[in-house]
Amino acid sequence: MRIGVSPFASTKAGSLEVARVAFEGGIDTFWLGEGLLYMDKFKPWSGGQEPITWLAFLAGRFPGARVGVCASALPLRDVTWLAKAAATLDQLTEGNFVLALAPGNWEHEFAFLGLDFATRGKRFAQALDALEAAFAGREHHSEVADYPAEGRLSPKPYNGVAPELWLAGGPPTVKRALKRGWPVQLRLASPEAVAAQAKDWYEAGGAPLALRMPVTIRDDGPSGVIEGLYGWEVAGPAELVGEILAQYHRAGIKDLSIIPGQTDEGSLATVKGLVETAIPHYRSLVQE
Repeated sequence: MRIGVSPFASTKAGSLEVARVAFEGGIDTFWLGEGLLYMDKFKPWSGGQEPITWLAFLAGRFPGARVGVCASALPLRDVTWLAKAAATLDQLTEGNFVLALAPGNWEHEFAFLGLDFATRGKRFAQALDALEAAFAGREHHSEVADYPAEGRLSPKPYNGVAPELWLAGGPPTVKRALKRGWPVQLRLASPEAVAAQAKDWYEAGGAPLALRMPVTIRDDGPSGVIEGLYGWEVAGPAELVGEILAQYHRAGIKDLSIIPGQTDEGSLATVKGLVETAIPHYRSLVQE
């Protein structure tokens, strides 16, 4: 199971320190989510920055790191400019970039742009087709984008076709991912619930499964898979967190994105606990 982190913190300096400790500790991937509007619970350095710009900065500071957006709310994006920015980052990282796409979860962001939240699924499907056409340089005509047969966007993705594309979201999005043959990032649930989803997914011929997981390493307070800021989180002593990581590994998760907190101190403490204890313990349990 490949493990990455979102270097969330209170400040830019704190974010960079979280990223440094993670990278030097063997965590090779940086993940960032996407939010359009200012929200009190997602301060600028804990999810409020534009992710592709921030990831390009991290890729320059930590050469060789894989970087990924998990996930871009595609119906809110201009497909053409997203394709151009994503292809540029794909070139800068020599194909070491993952773009996960979602239909969007916050109704107030759609209202801000004057878009209908109820029909976001239809717009999402159209935008996925348009984005693939933009990356590949194919002619495309739809409600969200028009690309003539002559000419194509610059630059091309690193492989000439597309960056690595995933989907992220609930059951309808999981079905879309299966149909397209793309990996999907599941919503956090108990290891038992994830294992049930994974069994159905892999039996249907699905691509590798991913999971995004808030983690807090601490020695007091509630432990296990508990309610948290993002709905659910994994919390507890480092060895317990390592055991829970092993459970998700055995459940069928191949790629894990960890949110270690939102403050300089909290995120750094969790990342240190991950690299020093939780991840080594997890690996000893699954014998990676």
